[in-house]
Amino acid sequence: MHNNPVRTYRPDIDGLRSVAVISVVLFHAGLRSFSGGFVGVDIFFVISGYLITGHIYGDILKSEFKFTRFYARRARRILPALFFVLAVSFLIGFLLLSPGEFRKFSHSAVAAMLGFSNVYYWLSSNYFSPASDQLPMLMTWSLGVEEQFYMVFPWIILFLNRYFKRAILPAIASLVVLSFIFSVAALKINPAFTFYLLPTRAWELGIGGILAVMETKGLRLDRGGSAVVNAIALIGAILIVVPICVYNDSTPFPGAAALLPVLGSALLIATPSSIVAFALGSRPFVFIGLVSYSWYLWHWPLLSFASVASVWPLPQSTALLIVGLSFILAVLTYYLVEKPFRRPGLSNGRTLWRYATALAVFALPFALTALLAGVPQRFGSQVTRIEEIAGGREACLVSYGATAPALGSNCQPAGNTEPAIALIGDSHAAALAPGLRAIAQERGYQLYVFTKTSCPPLTDATRYMPNHPLHAAECSAYNAKVLGLLRENDAIKKVILAGYWSAPMREAETGSRYISPGANGAEQAENQNGPTLESALASQVAQLRAMNKDVVLLQDVPLFNFNPVRAVLQRAIPFRAAFGRWIDGDRDLTPYDAPMKAVANFNDPVRDIITRVAEKSPPGVALVDPFNALCPGARCSFSAADGAPLFIDNQHLSTVGSEVAARAVLPADDEEKMRTTSFSDKQSWVTGIVRHIDTPVR
Repeated sequence: MHNNPVRTYRPDIDGLRSVAVISVVLFHAGLRSFSGGFVGVDIFFVISGYLITGHIYGDILKSEFKFTRFYARRARRILPALFFVLAVSFLIGFLLLSPGEFRKFSHSAVAAMLGFSNVYYWLSSNYFSPASDQLPMLMTWSLGVEEQFYMVFPWIILFLNRYFKRAILPAIASLVVLSFIFSVAALKINPAFTFYLLPTRAWELGIGGILAVMETKGLRLDRGGSAVVNAIALIGAILIVVPICVYNDSTPFPGAAALLPVLGSALLIATPSSIVAFALGSRPFVFIGLVSYSWYLWHWPLLSFASVASVWPLPQSTALLIVGLSFILAVLTYYLVEKPFRRPGLSNGRTLWRYATALAVFALPFALTALLAGVPQRFGSQVTRIEEIAGGREACLVSYGATAPALGSNCQPAGNTEPAIALIGDSHAAALAPGLRAIAQERGYQLYVFTKTSCPPLTDATRYMPNHPLHAAECSAYNAKVLGLLRENDAIKKVILAGYWSAPMREAETGSRYISPGANGAEQAENQNGPTLESALASQVAQLRAMNKDVVLLQDVPLFNFNPVRAVLQRAIPFRAAFGRWIDGDRDLTPYDAPMKAVANFNDPVRDIITRVAEKSPPGVALVDPFNALCPGARCSFSAADGAPLFIDNQHLSTVGSEVAARAVLPADDEEKMRTTSFSDKQSWVTGIVRHIDTPVR
């Protein structure tokens, strides 16, 4: 008879679950002391790998393993609470979410039920993806990783036990090492892939699996003296606590950084006789561990729905209140849903059929919602119009990975007909394109649009982004090609340089930097962002003037501290308005505008950099400030008089907003000048609508 210690109940493992769930929940609630609380998911992975592998391997050794029993047990463990949370979330979403949001929510719910939500979120991730707090089912990505692992791993164990029985540990260890190496390598190329998908996460569950096989074979770490065991456990605890407190959103993850909490979890599991295990086995920790699955399921949808309803970032006090409510719901769900459904009242085969039927029934309303485009009939036509405007995207904006401008007549008109204008820059520039295109068509000249996500229009500098490791080189290659196209096209008389100039400064905590092409961004000091931008922008202007192109330097648009689209949707959806106003309180927002204190970049030093470059530039250079068109008086507009949003988020203009700003960029008296060969005989000038250089920007 094979001894299987994994079968023995371990209260300390439930205690370790409590550490995992508390760290995740408080991280999501925004507590700074839990800035690395996301590693709680990695702790869960190790625990799961240990427990489930122990059951699989133990049954295989006794020739008792059956797939029907294994998956029936998984279904009873996972699905009842998941179905319950999804059902309640569907009702809340029906009242709260706009049609587009409700449709995406339904897609994600179906993906969660099928065990592929991690793949869904990976495929859905792009520059304009909703913020994570706007995705109520995002927490299910980890369930997807686990379920995919357990669709494959039992077959691997069966195969290894049959053909490599004596080498099963080295074989599993080899697979774990390969997955870990792949995770480290892939993180430098595609962080989203590395975060969400099984091949780069399997090693974490595999570590727990190795531990279970070792213990089943009688190989244990806690057979030494108590001092040694306690020292091992203490090291394990440190390896968990340090990442929870020190890691943050800018930590490259998972990759090598995940090694600390994973090994720490393994060491704690391997030392059940330690003082740390005794503490984890205490009643409070065990109780939280028992309800940890339900708490994990409940906390995120509630936080997300509150964020959706709120115009502003969720206050921490509100987040903690919601976390407390989610814990109460978790306790109720554990006793009323989880425990009753875990009892195996039917045969394994019938259990699987019943859960398959239940899954089809539960998936039906979500599938119908997706097919019905989020059921727009719930609200008036204004909500649909808001979403149509806010959902518009510029086709000429190429994304991460691209090194050449988009083709097509809207981006690069055929014929080189004079006069023509070129707009180059990042997504902020792309957002301006619809308005400029409308003016160009109205006045009979062509518009070239060369825009790339997160890529400032600079050839002597590029943007380093740790979350997109290849982007700096891609951006440099892209801008070099754009400059070549401008040099070859004499029809282009004017070039508009626009961008989110302050992005590396505002995202400095994530490691974002302005760097010289080919430089190591990780070594660039934060205080060099400004000088690098100023030097590179001045060089860009000089290169364009040397081509006899007139240049318009565009100050950035207002960057709001809140989400303007959520503001207009909040007014248009009754339940959202009531819930959102309770969260937000009075923040001095009218239906159409906000005070300057709600604009993050009103007094941004980067604006002074752009102004200095314009002032020092040769003749033929102009500076345009969209603030004057969008922020008349002491307030900034985010919505038109008819309720149409001027922005699609807190920083990108909508098609409606771009038309407003474009009139400032190309004022009416500029039309005749465009039909001359150049502005080079004019003086440099700084403008709000049209103002000379001796006039302040604001």
